[in-house]
Formats: sequence, structure tokens, C-alpha cells
Amino acid sequence: MSLDAVLAVPGASIALQAIGSLIAVLLVFVLVRALGMGSDVRIADELEACALAEEARCGFDPVEVALDRARIGALLRNAAGEVILIRRHGARFAARVLSSHAGVRLDRGFLTLSTDDRHFGSITLDLGEKAQVWAASLRRLGARA
Repeated sequence: MSLDAVLAVPGASIALQAIGSLIAVLLVFVLVRALGMGSDVRIADELEACALAEEARCGFDPVEVALDRARIGALLRNAAGEVILIRRHGARFAARVLSSHAGVRLDRGFLTLSTDDRHFGSITLDLGEKAQVWAASLRRLGARA
């Protein structure tokens, strides 16, 4: 049976289009999964947060780590008092060194932070009881600058 004969059957062309569309959707799904897109990316633990900080700034050796309860961000401080903010950015993580306390806002157990880089945006971390301690310690960043 030729293709012309198959297409002459009522509804055959619609069925072939539907099958073609289904195959295309499945291929897109496989591609998205292979690239890791659409996954719910979270920081597993403090060790992963330290590795992300080291990746962002070579030689950064954190002595203090605060993870967001939802694991979408973290604050890390080294012995010199420098602080790195890590936040989820799509399916990856982005990090910035905090240079001042100007973008820090405390609301109970939540700490909202923004950097000088407006493209980085702001993030609200749920640090629980640690939020007040971190907010107070971040005030020293402006004094060092």
C-alpha cells in the first residue's frame, strides 16, 4: 500500500500528524531531561555549598555556613570575614561576594539579600534563628569597605 493510498483513508493524515507530534514531544522531553532542565535543584548539604563557593572563587575556604531551609541558597564566610552569597539560578547556582550590608533586610527568620550586581537579583533566605546573627555580622561588611 502506497502513501497516497494510506492518505486517502479518511482520518489517516490526521492520525499521522498526531503520531508525528507525539514523537516530537517525546524527543523534546528526552532532550530536556538529558540537559537537566526543569529539575528541582537544591543544595544538598554544607559540603556542596562549600564546593560551590570554591568553584565561584578559587581559594575561598569557608569557616561558617548557613543554608536556607529550602536549600535554594546559602551564605558562607571565610576566616578573613569575606562573605559569599549562593543562590539558585535556573538549573544551576550563582554566587557573588557581598561587599556591603546595604542590600540586607531582616524579617524575623528571613534574611533578604541583594548585591551590587542588579542582574543577580535578590533572594530571601529562611535561616531561622541564624538570620539575626548573620544580619548583625553582615553589618561589618560596610565598615570594611
